[in-house]
Amino acid sequence: MEKNSLFKNKQYLYLISSQIVSSLGDWLDLLALLALVSINWKASPMEMTYLMLCFTVPMILFSPIAGVLADKYDRKKLMIISDVVRAFVVSGIVFSNSLWMVYVLLFIKSSFSALFMPSKNGKLKEIVSNEQIQQAISISSMIDNGGKILGPMIGGLLVASFGVKPAFYIDAVTFILSALLLVKVKRTQFDQAESVKKKDNSKASFFNDMKEGLSFIKTVPFLLLGLLIFCTVILVIQIADTQIMILLREIPGKHVQLVGYSISASGLGMFIMAAILSKKEIHSFFKYLSLGTIGIGVGFVTPVLFIHLPIIVLNSLMPFIFFIIGLSAAAVGVSFNVYAQKNTPVHFSGRTFSTINGMTNGSAVIGMMIGGILVESMGVIATYELSGSLLVLIGIISLFLRPALKGSVKVAKGQRGIQEEA
Repeated sequence: MEKNSLFKNKQYLYLISSQIVSSLGDWLDLLALLALVSINWKASPMEMTYLMLCFTVPMILFSPIAGVLADKYDRKKLMIISDVVRAFVVSGIVFSNSLWMVYVLLFIKSSFSALFMPSKNGKLKEIVSNEQIQQAISISSMIDNGGKILGPMIGGLLVASFGVKPAFYIDAVTFILSALLLVKVKRTQFDQAESVKKKDNSKASFFNDMKEGLSFIKTVPFLLLGLLIFCTVILVIQIADTQIMILLREIPGKHVQLVGYSISASGLGMFIMAAILSKKEIHSFFKYLSLGTIGIGVGFVTPVLFIHLPIIVLNSLMPFIFFIIGLSAAAVGVSFNVYAQKNTPVHFSGRTFSTINGMTNGSAVIGMMIGGILVESMGVIATYELSGSLLVLIGIISLFLRPALKGSVKVAKGQRGIQEEA
């Protein structure tokens, strides 16, 4: 298959079309949820923290199990089931009259999202050639960040004009549309081969399969090192990122409006970098990982230097800073995912990516908790300075680690025959 024929791949088009409608709906849903809980119900800071944990904890708990399921069963069916269940769950939020009911529904929704993610990554690996996987992942990232740009804008108009309920209904409809599009995705030879394999290997240990994702990652030195650095970067990012509202409270005036500008600018930066990487081949993912981490660090330190400037200046300066952070974050995330996809065989993809998702979400939760403790003890400005400085340091160290592993990677390449240049 030629590189320029990716958009002639009907299976891929159905898959990304489902992602487009689902991603847009998710950002509508998130904004409406925050408005419902924080504005309508006046939730406390700790209640908002519990809300965010309902998004991330299921990913940690169920990702290993979801990865095994994605490698053992029909990925298309798993994705459709996940979409249908999430459609009903989102609709249920409309009728919730207490915070604990929202927590339960969000926990269920995130649990099925944990099932959807490794199934989607595995399906992408099935239907897209290894030569096209970088372009496919970059386009997937563009879709996610396009939703991040458009979703809050549309969601803001909906919530302001009609209240929060329409946004939840629209999100439910997007999940149903996503499921209908996935119906068009055909079963592959891999699906059929796995069905036969299941019958012949029914005594295989489910829990041993769960361990195989991490076991495989350990056999690829750069993938293991990249994952450890990636998780560390996410942890340090969350220390500061989850405290953005606290930081902007230092600014007199309408800081909520400034948050909207900054989020959209960050999404735009990620969208543009993903578009660039969809056309430009990544010869060394470690360089993107390292330099992107440094860029995020510099972006975190910079706002605290200008926090007391007039609001008219910050309305232009802050979005620009967050645009740079978005560019850098996409360089880190897309490059790592491309390398992981290229170096993971299709029959290991579900377990491998569920392991990656579980570790990254676990790192995010730890970062959120550390961020809250640090802001309470040393203040938000010092926390941002610490977080940004650590990211710059991690990026510099990772640049020096790459040459040190060169020899071991060459040995692995000769033994396994799949590892790409990092």
